[in-house]
Amino acid sequence: TLRQAPVRVEATGFVERTDPYFARARVMVVPLRIGGGTRLKILEALARGVPVVSTTLGAEGLDLEPGRDLLIADEPAALAGAIGRLLDDDALCRDLARNGRETVEKRYDWAGIGDRMAASLARVAEAR
Repeated sequence: TLRQAPVRVEATGFVERTDPYFARARVMVVPLRIGGGTRLKILEALARGVPVVSTTLGAEGLDLEPGRDLLIADEPAALAGAIGRLLDDDALCRDLARNGRETVEKRYDWAGIGDRMAASLARVAEAR
């Protein structure tokens, strides 16, 4: 039996540009239970100020702090609860959006990554 969701939920396939979706998103949900690869969409959402709810596996490998940068929930009821919290709590959304964006800018911005890479290469060159 299909039920009407209390809020508008949109599931899409491939999209040419993510901008319009992130611009109107209240939350991004990453319910991965299996899989691998880089979680660039989580970083993109956080960089755009969109709060994220993910499973532990969905955020695996990212240097993010659960409860500060994003919400983590692994069981279906907990995932639904975390989504509900973000739909109901404007302050929590603002806090996660702000913190997540700050963390992405600090740890994942290309300029910062380039600076850390250059410093690493300089250390290697000095060691020779």
